[in-house]
Amino acid sequence: MILESHLFTMILYAFLVSLVLALIRRSDIKSQFKYGLTLFLIMTLGALAFGWFMYLFAR
Repeated sequence: MILESHLFTMILYAFLVSLVLALIRRSDIKSQFKYGLTLFLIMTLGALAFGWFMYLFAR
């Protein structure tokens, strides 16, 4: 199954949420792309950082 990887699922979710929010919150294409990319990077890097932080306490 393709969604067995938690990392892939998290990245797919971040992409879809960023896409929808960029489309409904910005009007022109350039600002939609910039806003969507910024959201995607923030959500992905934030989730990776939080996962790493949780790993410190799970050992």
